[in-house]
Amino acid sequence: MSKPNRKVVRLQQMRAQRAAAATTQFVDVIFENADGVEETCTFPVQDNWPLKIIEEVEEKGGNANINVLREIATPPEAFDRLVKVADLTVGELKAVIEEMDGEAGTDQGEDSGSSPSSESTPEPSAPTSSATTPAAA
Repeated sequence: MSKPNRKVVRLQQMRAQRAAAATTQFVDVIFENADGVEETCTFPVQDNWPLKIIEEVEEKGGNANINVLREIATPPEAFDRLVKVADLTVGELKAVIEEMDGEAGTDQGEDSGSSPSSESTPEPSAPTSSATTPAAA
């Protein structure tokens, strides 16, 4: 018996719909190290950040936003290299976060908002959590 004042959300079905509708699942930040060799730091779009990682980071203390980015980056050490080797600035970090936030749409007709400096490449999607957090930095 369903109740008229209640909406039911089936998590698995919602995840499948979001995965099918989202055009971009990951944002790759490519930078050159001191030897001129390109390195890549990959982040899932912000809507796909796992809540359990956010909770773990907040329990540890420190700058939660920076630590969340460090934990979700692939490979994990890539974020530290991006900060230290590429001398990432706050403004650049904000732009990366905007890319992560702006690319995760659930409407098929939605424009991704990519700038000329960004490229979209399809990646195989992995099971993700459907969490949204306030923008970091």
